[in-house]
Amino acid sequence: MLTTKPLVGVTGTNGKTTTLLILNFILQQCGLKPLILNAEKIPPDLENNGQINDCFLMEITVEALRRKKLAHFSFDCGAFTNLTLDHLASCRTAKHYLSYKAQLLQQLAPGAKAIINADDGQALSLAQKEDIEYITYATRYPNAMVVAKNIQQCLWYTKFTLEVTAEFKSLTNQIIKPGSACIKFSLLGEHNVANAVLAASLALLFIPDLDAIAQALCKFPRLRRTMEVINDSPLTIIDDAARNTAALQAALAAAQALKAPRILLLHGIYGGGGVVMNRNNARALCHWLLKYPENHLYLTRSMHHTRKKHQVRLHEEKAFLAELKQHGLQFAYFPDLPDAIEGVLSRAQKGDLILLLGGPVLKHAHEIIVNSLNINPLFYQQPILSPWPEIKDKQALIYNPS
Repeated sequence: MLTTKPLVGVTGTNGKTTTLLILNFILQQCGLKPLILNAEKIPPDLENNGQINDCFLMEITVEALRRKKLAHFSFDCGAFTNLTLDHLASCRTAKHYLSYKAQLLQQLAPGAKAIINADDGQALSLAQKEDIEYITYATRYPNAMVVAKNIQQCLWYTKFTLEVTAEFKSLTNQIIKPGSACIKFSLLGEHNVANAVLAASLALLFIPDLDAIAQALCKFPRLRRTMEVINDSPLTIIDDAARNTAALQAALAAAQALKAPRILLLHGIYGGGGVVMNRNNARALCHWLLKYPENHLYLTRSMHHTRKKHQVRLHEEKAFLAELKQHGLQFAYFPDLPDAIEGVLSRAQKGDLILLLGGPVLKHAHEIIVNSLNINPLFYQQPILSPWPEIKDKQALIYNPS
């Protein structure tokens, strides 16, 4: 399917939705009218959808690629976040999963742009198509074309320097020159900084003005269930929707960087993730607990607060728990979510960080824990707090559908 407006596709294992939400926000702040498309429900005529749009942004899932739903599309730009194991229940093997993701490159038009995560070897290995232009971004590899440097995190924001280190051309062939800008960003964690850098790299293809991009990034509000701070005193409570191994590791690293005396982790087992994914998730938690033995682990399958398709299967639960027991780790297991939250709160002490970590299994944890503590959620009471005085309350949290 060809359009007269630029079509951008973002794929990868983690960060697709967050990247698109950031990109959409930046473009809107800069005066453009983007439209985010659902790869599963694409209108038959993009140009005549009742709206006037400057560009189309699409989150490309592995399922859409596997079922060839996008085979008739030609993209002007494709972007990759990271590539790690997930969706093995449908893709069966890691090799199949990566081959499906690689299909996006084959659907890029000649001369199109491909933006690759230079910190991710798997993503870099896909860069083999010869008739497109590659742009690299990173938070760790200093020689990437767009990088984040000097990353500093506190509870309410992350500071970093956004730097373009090499020239590249926009979609209209304007030269984007090297430069840098200081960013005060609302999301926590290096992984979310990586999402911001990717979104900024994509935005530069439309608006070759680094300062304008930086100003928009500094205004970006917090996201639901994306290292979302629910409470900050006397207990710090953070909620994140991570469910695969790489996402869990990234969220744990971000939480650990806050230097709380101890972290009480409430993890929702990955319903529908399969045996291999849950075993890998458990192994990641084992490594974290062995490295930081002061922390505590609480588990739930949330059997009465989860939709059927996200419910934890018995074989998934067994694989997860078996891995923990093999490492000899202590944990508390609660089949139902309210009991798990009560268990965590009963052991929490002043200064602790409670981390709610899991996908749809923990969707209702936010509401339950707020009601249990009889507090008003910060995002209702003060949608955007004092670190960003230039942002008005009307810019409350954006809902992250992932």
